[in-house]
Formats: sequence, structure tokens, C-alpha cells
Amino acid sequence: MSITGWRAHFSRRDLAWPREKTAFMREFSSLFADLGEGLDDLGVPEGQPFLISPAGGYDAALNRYFSVWPASSPWNTQAAHARDLRTYFDFLWFARGRRDWRDASMDDRAAFEWRRRRDERGSRSEDTGGDREVSTVNRFYL
Repeated sequence: MSITGWRAHFSRRDLAWPREKTAFMREFSSLFADLGEGLDDLGVPEGQPFLISPAGGYDAALNRYFSVWPASSPWNTQAAHARDLRTYFDFLWFARGRRDWRDASMDDRAAFEWRRRRDERGSRSEDTGGDREVSTVNRFYL
């Protein structure tokens, strides 16, 4: 499985099921029937962000971040952190040779800051947005 980049999602317990179940859904419906209870057992609140890698993987160590620092923040702050990290991880993936977040160096973080704050030809963001993105990445690595 391959997707076009990192994806940010948010936990939801109230997803609607299709009226007609396919063979695939019948086979796996028991696994998903208690999804909400499983999220409750894990202490995952409704709307908590999580990231999925370009290869379609869920990284428990990475996503644990969202249950620690930003968990006590308003939802829009949590969502902003998820989007900021997604932007940085996409930068690592597409501009730094498919580098994983675990392998990122200080040089990668400096290159990200330059690209988001100073690069006239790149995907520069507004000063406050770039400051927040860099701050989020730094906080994540702390």
C-alpha cells in the first residue's frame, strides 16, 4: 500500500457502517465492532489526532505524542500539531530522501526551518505559521 504522503486523522467512535456488508466487511466486522470500547480502554479521547505514514503504517511511538503534551490542549491546537508534524514528516519523506522521523538530524530540522520560513522558491509559510511549525517539531523531539 502506498499513499501520497503522511496523513493526519482523528479518532472517531460514531462512524456509520454501510447498509450492505461486503464479504470483506463480514469477515472483519467482529474486529471493528468494539472499536469504540477499545479506544476507551486505551484512554484515547474522541477526536485525538494520529498520523499514518506514506506506507500506510501506524507508528505507536510516534502517535503516543498526541496522548501526552497536546492532549490537554484545545482540539484546534491538537489538530494544528498533527498538521505541523505531517508537514515536517512529508518534508523528510519527499525532500530528504524518504527519511524516517527517527532518523532526522539537526540538519534536517534546520533545512525544514529554512524552507518554511525563508525559501522564496519553496513552500514558505507565513512567519507565524512557520514559527509554530518549527516550534511544534522541536517540542515533538523534546
